[in-house]
Amino acid sequence: MANPRSRAYKLQLSEHGIQLFLRCHGRLCCVVGDFLPYGSTLFVAVSLLRLCAVKDLPGELLAPDIKGYGGRLIRYVGTSPGLSGTVQEIAASLEESGLVHPSPQTWKIFLAALNHMEAVSDQELRRIFCAVAHEIGRPPGRTGR
Repeated sequence: MANPRSRAYKLQLSEHGIQLFLRCHGRLCCVVGDFLPYGSTLFVAVSLLRLCAVKDLPGELLAPDIKGYGGRLIRYVGTSPGLSGTVQEIAASLEESGLVHPSPQTWKIFLAALNHMEAVSDQELRRIFCAVAHEIGRPPGRTGR
């Protein structure tokens, strides 16, 4: 069976959550200097969260802002099917650590990832974008500049 090039991921957002996503997306586009699909932002955000030390992940998931970003507005973002594996890695690390039970819902991981993305430097954002460029369908080193 052929491996699909993309998959849609469900985001459960509030108005504030939509604004968070759009801020992260606009910033990533500016840092990279090019138009990007929304899925690139989600993939980069989750990839950044995966780099956090396991001991820091509960703080990211329980950050006070996270609750305000989740809501009843459902949006779907298409990106690499590999994103689900990264989300599963994060959830498994948390569960194995014993720091969070039960495993967090996927949409909460997405919100924590976007919230974390806002706090990283532009250099780190560019670095992780270049590291995952192939997975999100961008040629390595292509930054639009």
